[in-house]
Amino acid sequence: MSYCVNCGVELDATAAACPLCNTKVYNPNQPVATEVPTPYPTVKGAVEPVKAKEFTILMTIILLTTAVVCVLLNVFTIQIGRWSLYVVGICAMLWVFFIPLFFPEKTSIYTNLALNGLSIALFLALVSWLHPNNNWYEHIALPIVILGTLLLEIIFIFVFMLKSSMIVKAAVSMAAIAVICVATEMVIDLHLRGYFYLRWSAIVLTCCVVIDIILMTIYLQEGLRAEIRRRMHF
Repeated sequence: MSYCVNCGVELDATAAACPLCNTKVYNPNQPVATEVPTPYPTVKGAVEPVKAKEFTILMTIILLTTAVVCVLLNVFTIQIGRWSLYVVGICAMLWVFFIPLFFPEKTSIYTNLALNGLSIALFLALVSWLHPNNNWYEHIALPIVILGTLLLEIIFIFVFMLKSSMIVKAAVSMAAIAVICVATEMVIDLHLRGYFYLRWSAIVLTCCVVIDIILMTIYLQEGLRAEIRRRMHF
């Protein structure tokens, strides 16, 4: 019986190399059995990846079928309100979310983010139309969706376009989280109470500010930055 000298795994008599670490087998007391069939396949097979067009057709059929069936059930069987419109809106929103997978070479990440934000805004508009009450869509939902989409665009610009360090990218992300939380509470307070007062978002803001101070301190201190890179392996 042979064992790998590198990782110690027990080897089959037909193994000329370790199947885990690919170390060559050398055992003068037990040569490699070449006449015995190996327990592993000798030909490496590969599954052909799914084409984007085929995946697009499949997901479109699934989402469209789901929407149509729910509409028919709402019209002829479960005639309680207009619940099927929620399903239709969710299916349409999911189809937009899948666009990067449908057309991987024709859309940029910034276009996808804008389309995602637009689809969420339209779905919330549908919900607002089904339940018109207190103008929550114009005063709360729409501003939050627009702000969130813009902040995501800014974050991805720093992450993918600008050649900045990972520390700067993390600091920008923390700042964006703080802004979206404070803005969300501000929008809700102004709509419901007519004034703005920091409550739960103050906790998020404090944590993000502390993290940003730490990150920028590390970024400005060259020796500390090099030590962090060495220990974190980046």
